[in-house]
Amino acid sequence: MAADFDEPVFDDDFVRGATFTEPSARERLRPPSRREQRRIRRAARRARRSGGVSFLRRRGHREPSYRRSVVQLVGIIALLFAISFALWWWNRPPAEPEPVRPVFPTAPENPGGPQNPGGPGEPAPGPTGEVPEEEIPEV
Repeated sequence: MAADFDEPVFDDDFVRGATFTEPSARERLRPPSRREQRRIRRAARRARRSGGVSFLRRRGHREPSYRRSVVQLVGIIALLFAISFALWWWNRPPAEPEPVRPVFPTAPENPGGPQNPGGPGEPAPGPTGEVPEEEIPEV
């Protein structure tokens, strides 16, 4: 049901029920009850959680400056560099390489002689300019 524009938004009963009464001087002098203290503490916790800052905490609070942000960024970069350098140092190869075992040939030595030219007493055969007489078979 839509409200008409000529009717008042709040009727008289609503206005009478919504009046605010100030506490008397005697009520102000009396310390708050445990229930009220609990209610005040809960409201303060709620305000802190929702981002509201009390007056006492606001005095010492400053907005973060540009210089402080730059210093934080440089510090983070230096920390990351230090971590990466430490990891490299930890995993680097050792200064003295492990001794390498010599590899020996597996072919038998040429004892030399007429059957096996190129032994220890004879020079190794080299290439010759002679053309072999064998014909190359055609495929």
